[in-house]
Amino acid sequence: MSQVFPFAAYVPETSEGDFDTVLRAQLSAPGHRLAELNSELVRVGPHAPAALPLLIEAAACYGRENDFETQSCYAKAAYACAESWGDPVSLAEAGTSVAVACCWTGDLRKAAEHADEVAAYLDTLDDAAARRMLSTLADLSWVELQLRRLREAQAHQRRGLRIAEAAFDVDRTILFRVLLGATSREDGRLGDAIRHVHRARETVEGHGTPVCRGLVLAAQSAIAFESGDPARSRELAEEARRDAGAHPRFAAVGMVLGLSLIATGRPREGRDQLIDAAGGRSLPLAPAMARARLLAALAAADAELGNQAEAERWSELAMASTSTQYHDHPLGWAHLARAEALSRSDPASARPAADAARMAFERAGARLGEAAAWSLLGTVQGRLGRTSDSLVAFARSEELYRSCAATAAADHVRLLRTSAQTAAEVAAEAERAVRTVVSSLSPREKQVARLIAEGSSNQQIASVLDIKLNTVQVHVGRILRKLRVRSRSAVARVMTLAETTDLAVAAGGRN
Repeated sequence: MSQVFPFAAYVPETSEGDFDTVLRAQLSAPGHRLAELNSELVRVGPHAPAALPLLIEAAACYGRENDFETQSCYAKAAYACAESWGDPVSLAEAGTSVAVACCWTGDLRKAAEHADEVAAYLDTLDDAAARRMLSTLADLSWVELQLRRLREAQAHQRRGLRIAEAAFDVDRTILFRVLLGATSREDGRLGDAIRHVHRARETVEGHGTPVCRGLVLAAQSAIAFESGDPARSRELAEEARRDAGAHPRFAAVGMVLGLSLIATGRPREGRDQLIDAAGGRSLPLAPAMARARLLAALAAADAELGNQAEAERWSELAMASTSTQYHDHPLGWAHLARAEALSRSDPASARPAADAARMAFERAGARLGEAAAWSLLGTVQGRLGRTSDSLVAFARSEELYRSCAATAAADHVRLLRTSAQTAAEVAAEAERAVRTVVSSLSPREKQVARLIAEGSSNQQIASVLDIKLNTVQVHVGRILRKLRVRSRSAVARVMTLAETTDLAVAAGGRN
């Protein structure tokens, strides 16, 4: 399968002559049905009215094979043919196929244009007429979801669900409920997402196919991950893979499994799983809008493994993946990828990146992403010793997670916040203890202790302070007793701590 790189590269327009070349090249395409379709297209001619259903079906086949560039070529050929012959139904089907392919290849502007055209046509149909186009309606709602036009996506999904239920179409009822769950999840309404997918699970248990069951399990896995329960997400993803087998539709299950492994402390296994499921390092099997998020996870995994250069390369790829999309949501994940890559090695540089991610998610209205950015910002602030700022960031992250019903994630952030608070209290207590013991030293003992901290020997101290060596030895003994330590190195640590906590120790004048 060909890979799309860079991620945001637009698929060029295909002229009639170019499509003829593509068609001839695809005559030997794998798959019995594709071979039949292409042979028939050669027989009738790719521009005849009879070619329209063949082109649309072939485009769908290539999409199921994850060959999105070829899908785009066939879909555009179908669209041009439908325009020539004035067939509105085929025009809507072909336009939706083009939009779907563009969501994978990165031409989101064209995806939006075709989605608008198809939606306008479907709005002219009553439910009886729309019933014959349920697959188009489902694909259109998925495109709107990828474009993060969540209100439009939900409207299409609710209509599709109403029509499917009225027609007792079990498989499509399940599909529209899963899509509604995905839209609710993207909108940060995890409670609604859980309810939609639970209804789908009830339906599939009684009547659904193994593929439908795999689809529901995949949806539950994604919700569990967003809720902050990666262990449960991993269990569900593994169950979905067992049910669905190697069905191409479930490449996303392997990606969620990789994310879950990374989040449960298995970064190497999770990284490799994620790359494999997404089709390689350029992640061609992930929709264009999702790639920055996956790359952020890869950056975090390699940063945890100590592969700093590799982590930064992932973050660079994440930013490149957003270069022509003009969407704040993937941009937020791209900034978060950089923050993840630098959070351990260079927290000072990670802080503005995490803050940029937070602002991008806020502009996009992506509360779950914003919560993740605040959480990482809290971690980075803590590593910089900015305890107060860290606690504020964790508090905001917990608040956002709870507003989304991401209870497990909120509880995890609360633990981080409590840990940071406890560490701050312990540090404050240590500072008070240092203040107490250091203040017990006499001015001369403080001078001697400061010189010990600087690495001076007893003889050097005697020379600097112009006192006898025996006197220095007496002072050192008293210092050890008063500071309750046993070595000169321990004295140095106490004095250094006193300085770094702004407990200035007066050295006194040197005689």
